[in-house]
Amino acid sequence: MAVNGVGDNPYAFLNGQTSSTGNEAKDTGELALEDFMSLMTTQLKNQDPLKPMESGDFLGQIASFGTVSGIADLQDSFSSFAKAMQSDQALQGSSLVGRSVLVPSSIGYMSPDSGLTGQINVAEPVSDLKVTVYNEAGVAVKTIEMGGASGYTNFSWDGFDDNGNAMPEGIYQFKATGTVDGENTAFATATIAKVSSVLVGSGSQGLTVNLAGIGSVPFSEVQEII
Repeated sequence: MAVNGVGDNPYAFLNGQTSSTGNEAKDTGELALEDFMSLMTTQLKNQDPLKPMESGDFLGQIASFGTVSGIADLQDSFSSFAKAMQSDQALQGSSLVGRSVLVPSSIGYMSPDSGLTGQINVAEPVSDLKVTVYNEAGVAVKTIEMGGASGYTNFSWDGFDDNGNAMPEGIYQFKATGTVDGENTAFATATIAKVSSVLVGSGSQGLTVNLAGIGSVPFSEVQEII
């Protein structure tokens, strides 16, 4: 017989047999600070009276929890920072398209309108600096006598060979040499190229610029934006 609406088993609620129409909180599987303190309190209540927990152990557990929690917060901060950096790179990259940049290279793209321009790092002063331009077959087509030079020195080629003939538009290689202490010495070179597009990488890849007629170059190698 039921009394006051209670069924045959008045203790059913102890076994979780009651139903609830409200929304129940979902367990995310994460150990929050309240859970940690509850576990610590239970541990203190049930510890062996003859071997109580040392205060140092208690503080050590709290410190461990704080370290784990701090690392999680730090990871979230780094994730937000990385997203902000990618957005900044995208904005920076879009402003580069159509502009010219100076990058370390011994090849350049010659067009009838702008020719080919570059820069030489003359590490040691010389009196006979010269730039030799080669076509894709490796044949020297132009020698530019630049005379005395020291430090960073700019050069340009109008696209005509030594015989005054106009060379076809395309990729050419150039080498810069001079006499240092009686020996013919090669110097580092760079070329000026136009940015045709930009690729925003993820993670540590960073920004990559695609140069017309040359190819892809990491933005970190760009020496100057012109």
